[in-house]
Amino acid sequence: MIKYGFIGTGNMAQAIIKGLRHKGVLAKEIAVYSPRSAAKLTEKWGVISLPAQTLIDESDLVVLAFLPNQLENVTTNLNFQDKLVVSVLAGITVEQLIAATHTTQIVRTLPNVNVAINQGVTAFSKTDLTTPNSNAFKAFSDYLGSSVNLAESQFAVFSAIAGSGPAYVFKYIDALAQAGVANGLDGDLATNIATQTVLGSAQTLSLSTQTAKELQASVASPGGSTRAGLDDLDTQNFDSVIAHAIKATVEHKHL
Repeated sequence: MIKYGFIGTGNMAQAIIKGLRHKGVLAKEIAVYSPRSAAKLTEKWGVISLPAQTLIDESDLVVLAFLPNQLENVTTNLNFQDKLVVSVLAGITVEQLIAATHTTQIVRTLPNVNVAINQGVTAFSKTDLTTPNSNAFKAFSDYLGSSVNLAESQFAVFSAIAGSGPAYVFKYIDALAQAGVANGLDGDLATNIATQTVLGSAQTLSLSTQTAKELQASVASPGGSTRAGLDDLDTQNFDSVIAHAIKATVEHKHL
């Protein structure tokens, strides 16, 4: 029995498949359809390659993961019946998905790349699902990390923070590492130190009852070196730089 069928096998589809496999979903329970790359994934991961309609017929949940501008061409001759359809197509609304698939069992999602290691955060907006489909979507999203139900009007800002945010975090880690190198550390060592510091700090915050600002104060003693660094970040308008980058990202996504 196919649990999850993917129409399209791009980067996000592959990240989700990795996450499912890490959680114990068997390769034979995952089907893919793509004219160009399905065979490669079958060879690489052992997932099943099927024609699009057969994939829909045999899957419990169907993920749409192709380029957004291909929506009408891909779905024109397909019958989605009452299957649960989960879309990761950027910018395609629930209303557009209903019109293209002729089903109301729709969830529009916006996952980030961390779903590949089951640490993702996914925004979703959905129609009124039947109870079995609602349960199926919860199980699917739980495999991938955490999820949040958002109005579609908030997807752009979510994407800027959660979707683009990993790139900004990687840039911050690289900046920490480069600062370490500039002050005498080996490059690989500096990167490892910076990576573990960010990872541990994020976990500390997630497990704490304190806010991020309160934890800053708990690390920075008055008059100490950490406080000197935080004060310098304030002088350099660090918060404004981040806010400006997020604003630029949100505005670009509306273009």
